[in-house]
Amino acid sequence: MSSKFTISVCVIASLLPFTAESRDTSVLDVGLQVQSCVFRFKDALDGSVNRPSEENNFEWAGYSATVKVSGEEESFGFNFSCHSNFSDINEVATDYGCYFNSEQNKWLPAFPGASPDEVSRLRKVTKTFPLTSKNGHGFYMIQDETVGEPDRRVRHISYCLFHETKAICGLGEVKRLVDAKSDMLPYALRILRSVEFLDIRRNQ
Repeated sequence: MSSKFTISVCVIASLLPFTAESRDTSVLDVGLQVQSCVFRFKDALDGSVNRPSEENNFEWAGYSATVKVSGEEESFGFNFSCHSNFSDINEVATDYGCYFNSEQNKWLPAFPGASPDEVSRLRKVTKTFPLTSKNGHGFYMIQDETVGEPDRRVRHISYCLFHETKAICGLGEVKRLVDAKSDMLPYALRILRSVEFLDIRRNQ
């Protein structure tokens, strides 16, 4: 868990901000292919898309947007990574801080690699929720930073959407904890819930 969110700092640093691709802003459907995952989403926020490139070894794409809230501009961003050919969704989900408990029929937080003291601390600031999109299902998790300068701490999001043998997962930041008005989670979820997996054969 800790290592995954350490990685997210580097990823988000490249997402907020990044150079927007040139596209017709009247078109809200954004199509992406990340490795073997082909999908699209509704960009109702006129955000910026970072497509897979040599700079990230074609391993992920990114999305960021700026929203005006109470007269102030707030930004958020997250990435899209592709996973495939897994036999159990928890093989993927645990890397993003969750696992599906079939007995309880719910998503629960996972803390791989964390010490007992770290788990005790993180449980207090971690929440998990089910997530569904056009034709995907999975979870999202939010977790508040508890270390570092208080006025620089943020709320992280991680998520996974599963569809057949594919999964789109990612990490991001959705809130500055020092400012209650900076909560961008509803806007991030608006994008994620619009994700639609596409049959790659239809695009060949």
